[in-house]
Amino acid sequence: MALAIKLFILSVLLTINNIATAEAKAVCQLQTQAELALTACMQTLDPATVPWVGLAGKPLMADNLNSGAAHWLRLDIDNANASDIRRLLAVGLPDAFFLAVFQAQNGRLATVYSIDQTTTFTQRPVINRFLYVPLTLAANAPTTLYLAYRTHGKTPLQARLLTAETLAQQDTKNDVLNGVLLGVLLVLAALLFFNHKGVGHAESRNYAGLIVFSLLFLGQVQGYNFQFLWPEQAAWNRFAPGLIGIGSVITHAWFSLRFLQVQQRFRRLYFSFVALIGLAFCSVPLYGNAYFTEWVSLLVVLYATVAVVAGVLAVRRHVPAARFYLLGALSLIVFNVVLMLLSIFGLNPFPMLSIFTYPKIAYILEPVFFIIAVLNQLRRFDEQKAELRVKRQAETELLVKAEQERLAALQEAKNQQLLLACASHDLSQPLASIRFAIDALRVREEADPVAQHINKTLDYAQGLIQGLIHQARQEIGDDQADRVLLFELFDRLHSEFATAAAKKGLRLDTVGSTIEIKGSALLLHRILSNLIGNAIRYSHKGRVLVGVRRRADAIEIQVLDSGVGLFAADCLALMSPFRQGQHRDEAGYGLGLFIVKTLCQQCHYELKVTSKLGKGSVFAIKIPLADCITER
Repeated sequence: MALAIKLFILSVLLTINNIATAEAKAVCQLQTQAELALTACMQTLDPATVPWVGLAGKPLMADNLNSGAAHWLRLDIDNANASDIRRLLAVGLPDAFFLAVFQAQNGRLATVYSIDQTTTFTQRPVINRFLYVPLTLAANAPTTLYLAYRTHGKTPLQARLLTAETLAQQDTKNDVLNGVLLGVLLVLAALLFFNHKGVGHAESRNYAGLIVFSLLFLGQVQGYNFQFLWPEQAAWNRFAPGLIGIGSVITHAWFSLRFLQVQQRFRRLYFSFVALIGLAFCSVPLYGNAYFTEWVSLLVVLYATVAVVAGVLAVRRHVPAARFYLLGALSLIVFNVVLMLLSIFGLNPFPMLSIFTYPKIAYILEPVFFIIAVLNQLRRFDEQKAELRVKRQAETELLVKAEQERLAALQEAKNQQLLLACASHDLSQPLASIRFAIDALRVREEADPVAQHINKTLDYAQGLIQGLIHQARQEIGDDQADRVLLFELFDRLHSEFATAAAKKGLRLDTVGSTIEIKGSALLLHRILSNLIGNAIRYSHKGRVLVGVRRRADAIEIQVLDSGVGLFAADCLALMSPFRQGQHRDEAGYGLGLFIVKTLCQQCHYELKVTSKLGKGSVFAIKIPLADCITER
């Protein structure tokens, strides 16, 4: 029984050994094909079994090859042709920390290719954005290639042989496709950033920044950055993927925070976003670390998970455009994280696709969904602005109407008082005549008591009538409009806006005036409130001054600020609804001056605007002297 067990174990070991030997002897047959995939004959080796140590002389990059970071592959190729064949060995990578290729042929072992962190783009044997090794394969003879390498994030090699003509054709096709993709992303970024609606909208600017990092990432994984942007900076190019990845995480997270309003809607998740952004910033100084790329990959996985969670929560709460955000985040995590990681670990579910095809798919789908989401937000923002415009106009019209009705009611009451006064005056005339008749009756002694009684009654009636006339005179007065004391109005405005000015480090000054004007105190207060509020919003230092200047035929109530100033073309345009100047403020709606102009027209005032860029603006309300009642 023991012998049988030993024989069974021995047979199993022999079977495993035969399988291993069969795998070790897997050979790729090269005939006349222009391209040959070498996946079937790729074998991972233990560095201790590699025969390069027996080479005459010390091989290149011995320090890298002796390090534990080096990975080794063996490729067995059999040239079945009767003549030597020249081919290019493609490894499927735009760059690597180091790569060495040794060729064993006809009993000799030689170094045919080597690059490290000091190899510039122009020093490559084949000038191309991807790495290619020129080979000469002997006729009717097997060739063994030994590859030692270290890649970004342990990206596996995808070895194949191809002719120079095939490479040229593939490069042309790939350059066209990549150019279309890069062009679309650039156009989208430009449309979002320079669009007159998007430039003032935070989500548009944030996503335009995200697209910039997406372009850099695509350029890096496709080799264009090293070829065109920094061809002589080999060391920098090795760590650029990690730094670009950190930039992508930061811009994507910032876009998500603003777009989904995470701080207001998902308080706990907000701290996760902030922690990841802080972690990304803190990782930048570590870019020279040997495992920096691996760390950034982990950071990307963590962030992608948080982004998807945020998208799911936003969809559940019916946040506008959240579905498109979630689809964009899912496309990013599926193609840029899941499928790439599976490919790195040799589990690529689509072997016909290169590992670098997945980022391109992600950056096609994700911008489509995100652009739809941003445009949806812009459309919703326009709808809100339209609704707000209607609401503000309605409020202004109601204010004006209420003021008109108040003045009309006041006028009607005064008219009634005047009518009563006139009637009282008319009644007093016949009463006076009766009094004269009573004086005539007093000459008769028997009529004197009756005359005295009638006289007292007339005194009482005339007293009532004179009281009514006096009351009507007081209520009607000499003027039928409100009286606005400017120094009282200025004091009220100062108390309302002094705190807001102080919070911005500004000084709000008012110059008191003894002028008293005729008009609506409510409308004049509304006009000046809008002007002072705008002056404080667009000033960042200095002061805001409110005062009065006398002109030949009018007075001007002026609001002066030391803000950013206005372009000449903006001074008139800003009086239209929802128009903001070049120095726009996201908190404003572009309605302030429009409301001021409307109210000035209602009051028959004139609005004047003068400004100098970088020095400030002057907003003046010109009131005719006919409306100035008196000075105190």
